[in-house]
Amino acid sequence: MSFTKNIVLLLLSPKNGWKEIKHYNTPAKLMLSKVVYPLIALLSLSAFAGLIYNPELSISDGIQQAIIEFSKYFFAYLLVNYLMTGFFPKVVSNKTSANKVSIFLQYNLVVLIIINIINNLLPIPFTYLNILYLYIFFVAWKADDFLGIIESKDKKFLVISAALLLFIPVSIKFILELFLV
Repeated sequence: MSFTKNIVLLLLSPKNGWKEIKHYNTPAKLMLSKVVYPLIALLSLSAFAGLIYNPELSISDGIQQAIIEFSKYFFAYLLVNYLMTGFFPKVVSNKTSANKVSIFLQYNLVVLIIINIINNLLPIPFTYLNILYLYIFFVAWKADDFLGIIESKDKKFLVISAALLLFIPVSIKFILELFLV
């Protein structure tokens, strides 16, 4: 199983990417330890790239941004996973489906983290890159076969989970910036 191959396939062709992910049936804890947590750590490190481009920033500014970047996705995953597994009993009916929901959220989160890393590494803000965050809705929408969601039933799960994955990190970042910066 290659997480990198699955992520690239998911980015290029979400329907085929979810089919490939379904084929492996990876445990959620393995995905967290091998992919999500290291990517969140890389995202935190990418927050220091602003120090290279802007000499007015200090190390403490970089540390604050790294904390914000780490916290927003770490806590967003925990919160969205809790909300989605708790409020959609039709989708999450047993331990296997709970693992699939967790994997679904993790791969969607990886897409967001990759976009955020690219955004952090650019010397100037590239506004059009922010449009790619909306791609998460398309990636999530194509996961109906992976999660076993019937065409007419519970598509709202996919839309709500993608919206929460976009909204909660932004909310956490806003709250942390109020207190830290």
